[in-house]
Amino acid sequence: MPRRPLIGSWDTGPFHNDAAVGTAERFDSLFDSEVPPWLHRLFDVAISMPKGPLDTDMAQEVVAAAAVIASQCPGGEGVDLNSGPREPVPPLPTDLRPKAVAALDRVLAHADAEVGRWHVRERGEQWLGNVQRIRLILAGPASSPEPASPRRQRQVFAGLQLLRDRFGVEDAMDLHVRQPEGSPAHALAVLLELRSYEVDTLDRELRATASRAGETLVQVAKGSHSDVQTNGVLRFTGVELETLGARFALASRDLQDLANRYEYAVKDVTDQAVAPRSAAARTRTTPSTAAEAGPTPAAAAPPAASHRPHRP
Repeated sequence: MPRRPLIGSWDTGPFHNDAAVGTAERFDSLFDSEVPPWLHRLFDVAISMPKGPLDTDMAQEVVAAAAVIASQCPGGEGVDLNSGPREPVPPLPTDLRPKAVAALDRVLAHADAEVGRWHVRERGEQWLGNVQRIRLILAGPASSPEPASPRRQRQVFAGLQLLRDRFGVEDAMDLHVRQPEGSPAHALAVLLELRSYEVDTLDRELRATASRAGETLVQVAKGSHSDVQTNGVLRFTGVELETLGARFALASRDLQDLANRYEYAVKDVTDQAVAPRSAAARTRTTPSTAAEAGPTPAAAAPPAASHRPHRP
C-alpha cells in the first residue's frame, strides 16, 4: 500500500505544518507573562495522556513549542523557526526544559509511525532528525537564556481593532461592563464582543492560510515543485482563502451594524440619564410664580376724615 503524505505538513521543520502555525499564532497573541503558564499546560497535557501515540496535532504543537524553548538554550541558535512566531519570544524559565523533553519523549516513542506517513520516507526521517536534535539541545545543561529584544504588544486583529477605534477599549470584554446590566446597551455590547471575537478568528485564519500558501510558493520558486503536487496548494488553498474571505467580509459587516446599534443604544441611555437631571435643575432654578409677582400690594387706605367745619 502506498504511503500517504503527512496530512497538514508541507516541510520537515517544527513549524512546517498546520497545527504548528496555530502554535506560532498563540505565541504572538499572548502577553509575556501568559506564555510560560500556557507552555506548562501544553506539556502537562501531553505527558499525562494515556499510553500510545499522541494525537497528530498535539504532537506537532509539542514539537513547535519545544523548538522555541530550544532556540533559547546553548547550542540552539540553528533551530529552524521558519514560519514560527513573528514577535520576539520573551526569555522562558528553565523549568520548562525538562517538561519539554518529557513531552518530546511521548512524540518520539511512536516516531516510526509518523515517519511512515510521509510520502517520501527520507523527508520523514529528516523531520525525525530535527525533533531528536531539539531534544538533545533541551536536555543539555540548563543556563539562563539570552535576553530577548523588547516585545511589542500582542497582535491586534480586525475585530478588536474596530472596537479600539470606535469605542476606545483595549480589550473587547471591557465593553459590556460600561453599561447597566439588563439594559439594551449591555445586551448589544455582549453581542458586539462575541462578533468581534469571530471576526478576529477569521482574520487570524486568513493570515495563517495566506502565510502557509506563501511559504509553499517560495519553495516552489526555489525549484521544490513536489510541494505543489503533494499538498495541492494551488488546487485547494485558493478555494480556502476565498471561502474564508467571504465569511470574513460577512462577519465584518455584521460587526459594523452591531457597532452602529450599540452607539444608538448608548446614546439613548445617556439621554435618559441627562433628562431627569435637567428637569431637576430647572426645578431648582425656576422662581415661583408668587416670587415673580413680587410682594402683594397693600390695601388702599380709606380717605382721611375731613375736619373742616360745615358751613352754616
